[in-house]
Amino acid sequence: MLALDTRTIESCTVLIVDDDNVSRTVISTILSDLCQCVTVSNAPDALSYCKQQKPDLLVVDVNMPEMNGLNLCKAIKHDDDLDDIPLIFITGNVSKESQLQCWESGGNDFVSKPVIAQTLIHRVRNQLLSKLRMDALTTLTFHDSLTGLLNRNYLKQEYPRLSRQLMRDQQPLGVILFDIDYFKQYNDHYGHLYGDQCLERVAKILQQHGRRSRDAMIRYGGEEFLAILPDADMTATRKIAQNIVKAVYDTNIPHVQTVHSRVTLSAGAISTKAFDQDSLEDILDLADINLYEAKLNGKNQVVCK
Repeated sequence: MLALDTRTIESCTVLIVDDDNVSRTVISTILSDLCQCVTVSNAPDALSYCKQQKPDLLVVDVNMPEMNGLNLCKAIKHDDDLDDIPLIFITGNVSKESQLQCWESGGNDFVSKPVIAQTLIHRVRNQLLSKLRMDALTTLTFHDSLTGLLNRNYLKQEYPRLSRQLMRDQQPLGVILFDIDYFKQYNDHYGHLYGDQCLERVAKILQQHGRRSRDAMIRYGGEEFLAILPDADMTATRKIAQNIVKAVYDTNIPHVQTVHSRVTLSAGAISTKAFDQDSLEDILDLADINLYEAKLNGKNQVVCK
């Protein structure tokens, strides 16, 4: 079953970005009892850190050499993978124009210098609480409640953005549609409680094979699952599909109503570069045709072409 994110504020990571070593130390010390603090001295290092290990919040000095805090914020907010990170500015200029620049760059809040410890603590706490609530809501919205896999809501939300990235980078998209063989007979024989447990076990196997950061394993409906594999050509897509089908077979979940006496998967897979934001349904139709052929050919196999 899907478990809600039970993270606490104390487990959250706040990235502090300031070119002044004393300021970084002071802010880190103020926040040390509230959350986990990481510090960097410039905006490029902050961007690099965010892409490698996404923090829960940034606390950024506005005035820095080369790339200032405002431009760092704009870069964060224009990156599809980072744009949900909240950001608090530290600024010595509290004029109306300066405040407007903070908001227009995408900042979530700001604290004026000299920094008052309790003000900073309260504003950081509020941003982290909001982030944790949003993360929990996202989990509920985009994950299947039984298996914990992503769901169709995620697919609808993410595919347009993903397709733009793949077209820009001229990368292929691998798609695999899986179906548990004879699942109706499994439910009829073992009961729906065991059927749910079977779905959970199969989902866990899919999660183990979706190891790359952009891979998405989705419960597509009933006993159907979908793998979305960015930058996977036909060979890679076929291999992943075969590995998952074999892993389910090797798990040996009993199913006396089949010739294999165990639960098996059939899979239809494709890889394509001929896609755009509106063609997901066509891509899934092609995968479904291959899945249908896998079923006709005896099940427990992959058709990828």
